[in-house]
Amino acid sequence: MTKKILAAVVAVMMVMALSVVAFADVDVTADLALNGDGTVYSCAIPAGIDVSNGATVTLHVKGTSNNEAIRFYLTDASDNARVTACDVATGDGCVTVADGAFEGTIDLEIDTSGAIQGTAEPTTLIVKAQSWGVAFDNTTFEVVEFVGGDAAEEAPAETEAEADAPAEAEEAPAETEAPAEAEAEAPAEAPAAEAPAETAEAPATGLALAVIPAVMALAVAAVSKKH
Repeated sequence: MTKKILAAVVAVMMVMALSVVAFADVDVTADLALNGDGTVYSCAIPAGIDVSNGATVTLHVKGTSNNEAIRFYLTDASDNARVTACDVATGDGCVTVADGAFEGTIDLEIDTSGAIQGTAEPTTLIVKAQSWGVAFDNTTFEVVEFVGGDAAEEAPAETEAEADAPAEAEEAPAETEAPAEAEAEAPAEAPAAEAPAETAEAPATGLALAVIPAVMALAVAAVSKKH
């Protein structure tokens, strides 16, 4: 019983620990590469990020720049199949630079229906200045990370340990059968006939003790007569 409870506790702790790892942010700042004319930064989308149709990919970005705005979107490696909105006017997929700095959280909703451009799941993150062909001006990225990465595929698999824990806990009631059996056996182990037998021996023992002084008295008397 105790071992099963400990096993259940350990299983829950493992699931909690794995959950933390599963939902960790993925920093790609160091992976960003600038193209030859200084107009595009790009990097591969990390493994474990859900890029299926309808999924929302969240970015946390921070840095400094002399540009007006910084745009982010998801596409293919050749940048010909964009599947997330990117518009400075509406604020979709971009952050505004204020006083030479920018920071924000950007939600990129994936649409592979072809309504935006592409029809396949994206593989690449593209970063550009406020409009096409504008080069980055003294721009530095302090943080560019995918929020909640490495989560969708791994977390459900790890929850199998949690499923095992209740199963072990359910077995615990079976352990309670031992006391029930013990209670049922207790009357059988204590025969009712033994108690009277012991009480019957008590008078016999008392009689024997009572006879001893009498025998000793008779022996003393007999010795006295001889003298």
